[in-house]
Amino acid sequence: MITIEKLSERHETISEDIRKVEETIANLDAQRSQLQANLYALQGALQQVEYFLKECEEKESKSEDKSK
Repeated sequence: MITIEKLSERHETISEDIRKVEETIANLDAQRSQLQANLYALQGALQQVEYFLKECEEKESKSEDKSK
C-alpha cells in the first residue's frame, strides 16, 4: 500500500538523486572547459615546435647550399 510517508521518502530520494546528477554535470562542464583550454595550449605548443622545425630545416638547407 502506498502511504504518504513512502511517497515523501521517495520524493526525498529522487530530489537527492537530481541534486547529485546536477552536481556531476556541473563538474563535468568545468572539467570540459579545463580540457578545452589544455587542448588549445597543446595545439599552440605544437604550432610553435613546427615553426622551429621549419626554421631549423631552412637553416640546414641554406648551410648545405653554401657548402656545395
